[in-house]
Amino acid sequence: MEKFKKIFSGLTIAYGQYQKGERGANGKLKGKAFIVRKNVTDDLWKRHLAGDPPALGIIPIREDNNCKWGCIDIDVYNLKHHSLVQTIRKLKLPLIVCRSKSGGAHIFLFTKEFIPASLMQNTLKKISKILGYEGCEIFPKQTEILVERGDTGNFLNLPYFNGTKGLRYAINDNGSASTLEEFYKLYDLLACRREEVEKIKIEEKKIEEAFPQGPPCLNQLAKEGFGEGARNNALFNIAVYYKQAKPDSWEDELVKANQTHMTPPLSNSEVQQLIKSVKRKGYDKYRCKDAPINAVCQSRLCRTKRFGVGFDEEQMPMLGNLTKYTSSPPQWFLDVGEARIELKTEQLYISPLFALACLDQANLVIPVPKPKDWKELFLKPLMQNLQEIEPLESLDPTNELISLLQDWTTNRQSARIMDDIFNKLPYTDDNREFTYFRMEDFYNFCKRNNWEIDKVKTGNLLKRLKDIFVEEERIRVKNQQPRLIKIKAMKKIEASISKTKYQEENF
Repeated sequence: MEKFKKIFSGLTIAYGQYQKGERGANGKLKGKAFIVRKNVTDDLWKRHLAGDPPALGIIPIREDNNCKWGCIDIDVYNLKHHSLVQTIRKLKLPLIVCRSKSGGAHIFLFTKEFIPASLMQNTLKKISKILGYEGCEIFPKQTEILVERGDTGNFLNLPYFNGTKGLRYAINDNGSASTLEEFYKLYDLLACRREEVEKIKIEEKKIEEAFPQGPPCLNQLAKEGFGEGARNNALFNIAVYYKQAKPDSWEDELVKANQTHMTPPLSNSEVQQLIKSVKRKGYDKYRCKDAPINAVCQSRLCRTKRFGVGFDEEQMPMLGNLTKYTSSPPQWFLDVGEARIELKTEQLYISPLFALACLDQANLVIPVPKPKDWKELFLKPLMQNLQEIEPLESLDPTNELISLLQDWTTNRQSARIMDDIFNKLPYTDDNREFTYFRMEDFYNFCKRNNWEIDKVKTGNLLKRLKDIFVEEERIRVKNQQPRLIKIKAMKKIEASISKTKYQEENF
C-alpha cells in the first residue's frame, strides 16, 4: 500500500468518490462524482486496493500547483489496449496504460519528483495528439487551482480497485493484465525525473483527415473502419458533414464516401434514400447517440471543429469538466480553453451571461448559442460529468448564521432593559437564559456583514437551529406588542492569551 500511495501522491486535503449508476448506450458508466473535503487517510488507500467501495479518486495537483503523475483519459470503448501499448513502445514514450472502469484507457506519465502541473499537462497534450486522441481529458485538468476561493481541482479514479479483479489494471507489453507487483516494476522502469520529462521529444506530424475540420468520431472511424451493421448511420453523419463542408457538391461527395469508406458499400438506392432524408429540413443534424458514432464520440473536441457540432464559422473553445461547490448559493468552476472560469448559476444556465463571464475573466470572445442548443449540446453533456465538492464548513449558511447570532447577541452593545429593543438592540434576561430581538434588526445586522440570503430564507434557517431557537412570540413592551425572536442565550467567547514564554533577545 505504501508504494501505491507514494506513486499516486496528490492533494491531501480532499479526495474524490464516485457513486456508480447504470451503463449508457455508449458503454460509459453513468454515476455521480463528488469531492469530499477531508484528509486522505491510510484507511482509504487500503479500502481501495481491497475493493471496498467507493473507489478512491485522487486530485493530482497539490496546493503548490505541482504534481508527480498525470493521465490521458481515453473514453473510447472499443479500444484495443494492446495496440495502444505497442504504439507507445514504438514511439519510446515512458507511459503506462491502464484499463479504465468503463473499458477505455488511462495513460499515465509518472515522475519520481513533483514537477509543475503546467509541464505535466503540456507534455500530455502533445502526447495525446501524436497518439491520435487530441481533445481527450488530461489530468491534472488545471495548471493552477484557486485555493483562495476554496478550489480543489478535479480527481481521477485510481487503478487497481480490488486489484486485477476490479478490471482497472495496467496492460503489459504482451497485452495481458499486470498484477500490482508487476505494475510496480513498470513504474520503476518508466518513472521519469523532471529533466527527462522536459527532454521528451514529440515529432509533430501532419495528420491527414478524411473529413477535414469534421467530427473527430468520423475521422477516427475512417481509420479503423466502419462496421457493416452501422453503415447507414455512419453514412448519414458523413452526409451531414458534407452538406456543411461542401454544400454545392455534397451529394456527389457522399456517393464517393460510400465507395471509399463503407465495406461493402451501400446500394445506390439506399444512398439516394439517405440523401432525401438529409435534405429534409430539421433532419440534417448529427446523430451522435447512435452506433457506431456513440462509441468513439469526442463531444468536447467536436464542438471546436468548424463542421462539428458547432455553430457556422464560430468555434467554441474546449469546455472541460464542470465542478460545483454545494454551498448556498452554489459556486461553479469550468475550464474554458486554457482558462479557469468561476460562474454563478445564472451565468452557467444562460448562454449570453456565460459568454460575458468568459470575456470578463479570460478575455475570451466565444459564440453565443441559441438557448435550446446551449442546453442540449453543451450544458447537459457538462452536467453528465459534474463533480460536486462539499463547501468549507465555515461557509455553510447554518454555521455563518450561528456566528452572526453570536456576534449580534454577545460581542456588541446589548439592551439594559426590554424597552431598549426599540433601539435595535438584543435583550438578554437577568438570568442569562434567553435573548430577545426583532427579526428586522438582526437581519439588517446580517446584511451589514455581507449576508446574502434573503429575509424569508434567513428566518426559516433560524427556526431550524434546534439547539438555539426557542420561539417567536408577541411581548408587551412600551404599550406595544412587537413580534420578538426568542433564543437560548449564547455565551460570550473570550479571547485566550497564549502563555508561551519566549526568550527575550537583546538588541
